[in-house]
Amino acid sequence: MQSMREQLDRWAEQEMFEEDLRAVLKMLRPHKRERLAGWHEHRGGGRHHRVTISWDDAFAAADRDHKLAVPNMADVLESILIGSALGQDELEPRDEFEIYRDVVRELYRRIDEMESRYD
Repeated sequence: MQSMREQLDRWAEQEMFEEDLRAVLKMLRPHKRERLAGWHEHRGGGRHHRVTISWDDAFAAADRDHKLAVPNMADVLESILIGSALGQDELEPRDEFEIYRDVVRELYRRIDEMESRYD
């Protein structure tokens, strides 16, 4: 009886491990349907965040001056930034868009800072 219980416990443990493994793999590659449809992905992130950008061939073809790993980067950044202000419905449009400009200014400053390391 003890052996049967140990086998059942081991089986349950293996099943839970496999379920956890499937969940992790699904998080690593979350857009299976888009990939199968020919979409492309770029992944990035920092210490406390992860980002996945996916696009189709038509989106990439629209970028005539393709120099980045993600085509039409301005469109992508705009779609992430615009609409992300907390409480935007209570803000005046001028104040909301100033929040977005602050983010872009900070990004510009960081790019300048990174470039200065090469001078």
